[in-house]
Amino acid sequence: MKINIVTDTTATLPLEFIDQENINVFPIYYTFEGQEYKEPDPTQYDVFYEKLVASKNFPTTSQPPFGLLIEIFKKALEDDPDAVIVMPISEKLSGTYDSCLLAKDMIGDDRIHIINVKTTTLNLKRMVEYLVELRKLDLSIDEIIDRLYLHRKYQEVYFIPETLEYLKRGGRLSKVSATVGDVLSIKPIISVLDDGSLGLVEKARGYNKAIAKILSFVPEDVKYMTIAYVYKKEKAYKLYEEMKNKYPNINVRIEEVSPAIGSHIGPGTVGLLFGTYLNLNE
Repeated sequence: MKINIVTDTTATLPLEFIDQENINVFPIYYTFEGQEYKEPDPTQYDVFYEKLVASKNFPTTSQPPFGLLIEIFKKALEDDPDAVIVMPISEKLSGTYDSCLLAKDMIGDDRIHIINVKTTTLNLKRMVEYLVELRKLDLSIDEIIDRLYLHRKYQEVYFIPETLEYLKRGGRLSKVSATVGDVLSIKPIISVLDDGSLGLVEKARGYNKAIAKILSFVPEDVKYMTIAYVYKKEKAYKLYEEMKNKYPNINVRIEEVSPAIGSHIGPGTVGLLFGTYLNLNE
């Protein structure tokens, strides 16, 4: 089955992977200090984060222009695929998902399938990579979509912000709570929740206890793992080396979170993504 893939820049896909797998990627936009930008590719994340660290302002994200979505979807249909699978950022984090549904209706082609992935950034990247492998198999479109939802169901991610400042700037935490939390070294553990929103799941006193709490969530049958970071890499690399030693038989990566989410949790954030569903053979 010939399947073309559409996703957005929050999936953190390297440019060479996009070209190699012929993936159609549309940008998420953001406005920062009076100017509008497109979310960059991973090689340019540091440019964004350096500006964020130097500013007292906070970027606001916006969905791509509707006309651009129409253009991207039509391009994905040009070589007459059996299906086009579209996986945008979670509907709880952006209006992009609803815009994709509307774009599909405007085009009127039932080969377009909009997947409500209820996630974003490195989780979404894993789902795109999984779909690239699934389309090599002799599966129906319904079977492929079912497996994508299973992959999402058994994938989790947790973040530990270095400071509560950016959660405060983004309106997800009051100024008083942020100040008290930083003084007391309270580390919130943030996750992409089951409904696709970004929320608090735990609190811990200090970074080491927060890491220990996250590691207690990792199941014995874990199949893959990614150490996530935002801008500052030192603590993340230390955790990466520890996890490679602890889990020598699984694929452990270290990767940076895209600006759309990274701006909210802030530079210095360390995270852990893991999953238990990676079955291509059944």
